[in-house]
Amino acid sequence: MTILACDTSTSTLHLALVKDDAVLEERMIQSFQHSEGLLEQIDDILSSNGLALCDIDLFACTRGPGSFTSLRIAMSTLKAFALALDRPLVSVPTLQAIALACNAPGDALVASVIDARKRRYYIGLYRNGEAVMDDVDGNVEDILDRLEGEKRIIVTGPDAQAFADKLRQAVDGSDIQVDGQVPRPLGTVIASMAVKRYRNAGADDIGQGPVYIRRSDAEEALIEKRRKEEGR
Repeated sequence: MTILACDTSTSTLHLALVKDDAVLEERMIQSFQHSEGLLEQIDDILSSNGLALCDIDLFACTRGPGSFTSLRIAMSTLKAFALALDRPLVSVPTLQAIALACNAPGDALVASVIDARKRRYYIGLYRNGEAVMDDVDGNVEDILDRLEGEKRIIVTGPDAQAFADKLRQAVDGSDIQVDGQVPRPLGTVIASMAVKRYRNAGADDIGQGPVYIRRSDAEEALIEKRRKEEGR
């Protein structure tokens, strides 16, 4: 099986080609303009390995959380390929992919974090790659009850250092470490997750879209408008 895996949930592009569990090529490009360069990068990674889109058996991407616009770019691009070629598309949780890429020891709790702006973070807590809570859009105080009794916490993700600094101010008695190799390439992890999910549950439903957690500014504005109208 040949898999094309992609993540555009942050400003870093993660792209990988995997064939029969062998990594043909993996790319990680930071400060990338996804809308301008994704198609070119996909074409280049395929051609450099002597492949075309029709050779892809499975398309894989992250579904969020992450940047609203960036998430849609990867998912809509790969969904178009999948529909045109009648190939399956599988999307996987962004924060879980980040946690698995960390490859932390089993006794550690892994906090995957992405800066969500507005002084908040998208946060996921994982042990042995499995979620111990639902992903949240919040801050340190929103996960404190989940950290009680934890001896070792590893913070990973593109914004690990800033979040770890906040954790150290709020949590006592835990060894809080920052993943020393962030950002880590995610492409092959996404491919592996997608293959497992595909074999267990099949491809995404055609209606599957990004998972945002947070409402968009437009949605918030509409809710506020309705609230004011109802208060008249």
